Amino acid sequence: MALTETLPTEFRQKCEGIATEQRSLLNLRAFDPLPADMLAAQLNAKILTPEQIPSLDPSVVKILLDSDQWSAGIINQSPLWIVNNPRHTPARRESNLMHEFGHLLLRHKIVRFDPNTGLPLRRQSDEDEAIYLGSCLQIPRRGLLWAVQRQMTQTEIALHFNASEEMVRLRSNVTGVNIR
Repeated sequence: MALTETLPTEFRQKCEGIATEQRSLLNLRAFDPLPADMLAAQLNAKILTPEQIPSLDPSVVKILLDSDQWSAGIINQSPLWIVNNPRHTPARRESNLMHEFGHLLLRHKIVRFDPNTGLPLRRQSDEDEAIYLGSCLQIPRRGLLWAVQRQMTQTEIALHFNASEEMVRLRSNVTGVNIR
């Protein structure tokens, strides 16, 4: 089921508002890229890789570093620490981190991690909401409209917003903004 079918219109509009607000706090316009590291600094978040996590069992570090089966996760809320998979591309890293910021900005409860795999035990409704808000943070609807008005290609939009072309397609699909 598509995100637009599972998430109410009011929630999707709220996410666009949160994305606008976060950009405004950083003196950015809707069409300006919002780098995850800039948002991390605004939110006082520390971005870590598995080997940088204090007291994490070395066997779990190895499992995480050898795996593409995870993206990122909030591992501590005060101070805010987010672990990120260093194997992913820069565009995927941006998406991963925006997703985690989505959880934070929506005030989702932190999930526990499976002690055997180090992977999070997720709640699907929270994941859907964080996917949507994370995508709005990365490419707000108003930013996508700006790019289309300038006749930017999918590739140009992706490069401008530090996103993958898959993210541009997702945003186009869920917002109804058609790209050439």
